[in-house]
Amino acid sequence: MIQKGDRSKLDAEILKQLLKLLPEDHEINSLQSCKEEKPELANADRFYLHLLEVPSYQLRIECMLICEETKILLECLWPKAQAIRTACETLLTSHRLPVFCQLILKVGNFLNYGHHTGDAGGFKISALLRLTETKANQSHITLLHHILEEVEKNHTDLLQLPRDLDFVSKAAGIHLDVMQAEASANLKKLLEIEKRLFLSTDDLKIQHAKSVQGSLDASKDLQKEFATIEKRKEELADYLCEDRKKLSLEDVFSTMKTFRELFLKALQENQERKEQAAKSEKRKKQLKGEDAKRLKGEHGKSSTFNKN
Repeated sequence: MIQKGDRSKLDAEILKQLLKLLPEDHEINSLQSCKEEKPELANADRFYLHLLEVPSYQLRIECMLICEETKILLECLWPKAQAIRTACETLLTSHRLPVFCQLILKVGNFLNYGHHTGDAGGFKISALLRLTETKANQSHITLLHHILEEVEKNHTDLLQLPRDLDFVSKAAGIHLDVMQAEASANLKKLLEIEKRLFLSTDDLKIQHAKSVQGSLDASKDLQKEFATIEKRKEELADYLCEDRKKLSLEDVFSTMKTFRELFLKALQENQERKEQAAKSEKRKKQLKGEDAKRLKGEHGKSSTFNKN
């Protein structure tokens, strides 16, 4: 299987173990001196003797392993890279987010009227998380609750904002720098294998050049995706009026994920408070009706006694 380059039954873990267990020079010499006694050798020793008969066996295993590892790595990294790019593009194209932020800015300037912060031209995106810090007389009612009440009355389309932020929430917790480091390290290994393969025998090139080149091409495609993400990151930094060099996509996505959760929570609490108020009002009407009936009954009894 190794000589044929067949990876169908040799996964990455098996290939790694094979590399770890390859005989060292002194072991090779010892094994070769025992060729005549091959039938009497242990299974492991016979396996290694067969392996030594395969030309460039170590490079063959390394070629098979790097292709397997690249496949596994790309299957893991591609969805994450696409999630990050989609999250960036969602924030850049959402028409609801800037409208909601404009509403926040108006409310903030109104509340801070007469202060140095009462005429702000904008705010950092992280300030969205502070909407729950400003509370009314009732400690559990926050500024976000009041803003969402206004949204429900006059800006109903903004109620769909959490749906816009769904893709962004899914990208929270993905570390781009870690992904790039893993992809770069794997690409470096591939390039090293490519050089060694170039200097090897023709049969080895014929057997592994295509698969190694395919892994290289796929890895370079991922590098292009990373480059696209970097461009989107710069666009997002400009859009949010942040420093391109300091903007952290992880922080932005985490902020938007938390804000989305706070938004949905406050919306649910507003709905529950409305339902509770409706029940209380209904109960008041019922009690008022019962009191009216009771008073009417007492008045009827009083009239009867007066006639008697």
